[in-house]
Amino acid sequence: MRETFRDRLRNIVPSRFDDPDVRLFKIIIYAIVGAVLLMIVAGLTSFLVSLRGAEETMVPDLRNETLVDAMLLLQERGISAEIEVRFSGDPALAGKVISQSPPAGTVVRAGKVVDLIVSKGARENRIGTYIGRTLADIRAELRVLFSAGDATIQIGDVSYVFNEEEAGRVLAQDPAPTTEITSITKVNLVISRGPDVERLNVPSFIGLPFELAVSRLSQSGIPFVFEVRDAEVDEQSGIVVSQEPEPNAEIAMSDFVTLTMTRPSVVTEGFVFGVYDRALPQYPVSVDLTLEVQSPTGDRDVLVSMLHPGIRFTVPYTVLANSTLILSRSGQEILRSVVRPESPPEAEEDSTE
Repeated sequence: MRETFRDRLRNIVPSRFDDPDVRLFKIIIYAIVGAVLLMIVAGLTSFLVSLRGAEETMVPDLRNETLVDAMLLLQERGISAEIEVRFSGDPALAGKVISQSPPAGTVVRAGKVVDLIVSKGARENRIGTYIGRTLADIRAELRVLFSAGDATIQIGDVSYVFNEEEAGRVLAQDPAPTTEITSITKVNLVISRGPDVERLNVPSFIGLPFELAVSRLSQSGIPFVFEVRDAEVDEQSGIVVSQEPEPNAEIAMSDFVTLTMTRPSVVTEGFVFGVYDRALPQYPVSVDLTLEVQSPTGDRDVLVSMLHPGIRFTVPYTVLANSTLILSRSGQEILRSVVRPESPPEAEEDSTE
């Protein structure tokens, strides 16, 4: 006789008609199967949740916040942080966040790590002593001191006065030495020009060839300006025909002498006559200016070298075509010009270096 489905089910499901041992066995089996199914359901649920991902949140703007406040803001959004501490230029930022990554407004998942840079404050917290030193020395020191961060100390207004101290030396500073720095601070300096202006009598340069006049002017340290005009019928070419101030006039060492010369009527073939004319800054203390000529073959000669106050620098010359004129200040090249045979002096090609 064939078993019915009900009979089969009765054989599988625990029943009061079962032998006690058989019934206990069936209950244990069903308990094990149920536990396995429950674990499978829990695993699937966890897997699906992980696929959906953590909740998204927006990174807040933490800059200028104290580290404690920044951490609280991150915790509210379920974000953690890695912290780096470094010096900054502004002493007022000590203990505050000065940089963050990712930036504010970035949408991230909860649990994301944000990188924070927190300021240790300024590397220097007091003004140094600059009296008796040179401006170049002070600037070099500040460049080294703040090479790894923003400069807390900066050079402010610089004024120059005549003084018995050596020219270029700092006489006074504001703020005073050892002043505490609470923010980015500019230091104002007063610098010596040296003793009061020396005066001299202007010698006569009239009738001299322009090359000789340039040589004597540079040796005496008198700054000069050359103007060129064509020679008249009864005049020689290439010589100084007038000067201002007139010979024997008394001038200050920094005053310019203007000389008028006649244009050379004959220039050797392959050479070019011109006037090197450049506007320069007005230097508070005269600097060493040197004008050299480098021939197309590479030979290099000095046309003029002298202490000069700046403003304007003019030197007449006769040089080989396609030579390079090189202007240097205190031994450092600042400008070079190529002399073209077909171009007037004002059309020379310049390139700063």
